[in-house]
Amino acid sequence: MADKESSNNESFSSLDDNWETDVNVLSSELAEIDSEEKDKTDWLRLLGVTLKPNPLDDWDQLYNLNNQCALRNDCRKLANELKNKRSVPELESFLTLYCKKRGMDYSKDMGWLTILEKILLLDLPACHEFNVFFAFTTKYIPKDTRPEAQIFDVFRLLLQYHDPQISNHLEALKCSPSSYCKNWFSTLFGGSMSTDTCHELWKIYIEQVPILLMSVITMYVFQGDPFLVFHLAIVFLINAKEEILQVKRGEKALAVQILENMASQLSVEDVQDFFQLALHYSEKTPECIRKDFHYIIFGANFDEEVKEMQMNKMLCLPIPAIDLTANDEITSGAVNFFIVDTRSNADFDSGHFVSSFNLDCVAIVDEPEKFEIALNSLECYKTSRRAEDHYLILGYGSDEEDNYMNMLIAMFIQKGKPHVAFVQGGYKKLHDCIGQHNRWELIAMHSEERCELCHIEKASPKWGFFSKMKSAVSNTSNRMKERVEAVVFPIGDEKKGIDKDHADSKQRHGKRYRQQSVFTIDENSDEELSTGAAADVNPKEEVCFFFLEPSHLSNDFFQILLSKEFTETFECQEVFRDGSINGHIALTRTHIYVLHDVPGKQGYVTTEARHALSTVVAVTSRRSVPEMLTFKLGYEMNGTSKITAVHKLYVPKAGECAKAVKLAIYALRPLPDTS
Repeated sequence: MADKESSNNESFSSLDDNWETDVNVLSSELAEIDSEEKDKTDWLRLLGVTLKPNPLDDWDQLYNLNNQCALRNDCRKLANELKNKRSVPELESFLTLYCKKRGMDYSKDMGWLTILEKILLLDLPACHEFNVFFAFTTKYIPKDTRPEAQIFDVFRLLLQYHDPQISNHLEALKCSPSSYCKNWFSTLFGGSMSTDTCHELWKIYIEQVPILLMSVITMYVFQGDPFLVFHLAIVFLINAKEEILQVKRGEKALAVQILENMASQLSVEDVQDFFQLALHYSEKTPECIRKDFHYIIFGANFDEEVKEMQMNKMLCLPIPAIDLTANDEITSGAVNFFIVDTRSNADFDSGHFVSSFNLDCVAIVDEPEKFEIALNSLECYKTSRRAEDHYLILGYGSDEEDNYMNMLIAMFIQKGKPHVAFVQGGYKKLHDCIGQHNRWELIAMHSEERCELCHIEKASPKWGFFSKMKSAVSNTSNRMKERVEAVVFPIGDEKKGIDKDHADSKQRHGKRYRQQSVFTIDENSDEELSTGAAADVNPKEEVCFFFLEPSHLSNDFFQILLSKEFTETFECQEVFRDGSINGHIALTRTHIYVLHDVPGKQGYVTTEARHALSTVVAVTSRRSVPEMLTFKLGYEMNGTSKITAVHKLYVPKAGECAKAVKLAIYALRPLPDTS
């Protein structure tokens, strides 16, 4: 009896287990069906075709394309690939109507058959397949992928922007982007990977890309950004970089094969990581590139107007001048720019974009060694202070005058420097944009009288007053120079000492002019407070520092608009052992001034010290208080620096001040001996 009861219990237990298993299997199958149905619905929703009627239900049924025979033959091949799940007439009607709606003839190399095959394998409702195909191809597939199409010029510039080394190597192999990217761009990688991987990639492309961009990158995005195809291609190239760099000249086919295999090796599990890498390069691309080139790549069919942009002749990515005037920050999306103005020193001094750095590129030919010194100093500053910024090269804006700018760009590319772009239209276009938006605060040292672009030849009353004082200023400056040099360069009582120690013009490139870096961070500068060694012992003359009307000045001819002489000025406090004094640091092209405010006389200063820039031995700052700058001045004798004056200054804009001093010093460096 007990055995019978036990047997019944086991039977019931087995029945319960089987029932539970069946329920789980059924639930899993239902969940899978729901997921598939949701995926199909998502395609319709994301492409915006849910409520659109099927165009195939009502069309003229005329098969009269110029290439109708070629289309019919390709439809037969596609029907075989689909194992005859779709008939040839169905496919021919599909593609004929598609061509007519786009106003185009059928072409074999457009990638349409591959895309259609992948979309038909999604098993979407038949009434929505045409609209899905039409929306996907018109939004995400470039309009022109012929070998001469501009899409390949854009990609070349983008690849060079992110990795000039691999770009240069492919150029040396004569391996143009059209030879390895055409299939990627025309089918959105659909012709280079398995169907499952392709569906996963496309799904993320139209659905998850906007979400990832918003969560990872702070920038303007579009739902399903079509421009991301470039960054996906860049990821493939950079992943294959080591193999590509080993390919020798004359082995172009091998390089193409390596790149084609990269896409075919991508699995479904790799797609998410693949997109994350692409998003990284998307973040590092100026936002204006997407906005400016979207029309060229994805706009109206073969619009002739886009040919006006000769992309194949551009050395690097162009940045519109208007982008620098639209915002207060010198940025484009998540990218910050380090602007290098390649115009002459004189043109730069007549007006330049704020925060730009002057690098007179005429010296590339005329004074190559001096140019190399200036370029190295600029690169050192960028590396130490603004390493993440991207180079933005600014020229004149004319082909004839920008030859030297192009030399600099070519030099950067040859050296493999990433993230190099130029301002399209140059300073002329930038000047025009600033004028149109009335944002003249974006141009430093701008003078309508000296600016050739302003075409204004009228003098203001203030400038006329200053001109009348010109000879008085010149005489005063000469006397001040003689007194200060007597203190800064102590030479003893005998004049022959000067002849013995001073280097003549033939010896100026020796050890005494080695010009080591004078800018350092020093934690032990507290004890070096300002000294009066370089100050005039004579009573200091009070000078009007601010721009005042002539009627506000006294008859003393020393009270002049001295600030007209300065190229840069910075507010500061000079720190002494017994206190501090408010003042200014002022720079001319050859000297640095320490000016003290006159108590009770607003706008007036006294010249505490005037030093030649060549006497700056060191400029140090503290890590804990970076605004505290210590200037050590003197001269070099027998390889040893002799300090004759020290100024300890608290400068709120210490970074800008140090930069201005540094660039002024390097601008005066002697040329190395080339003989």
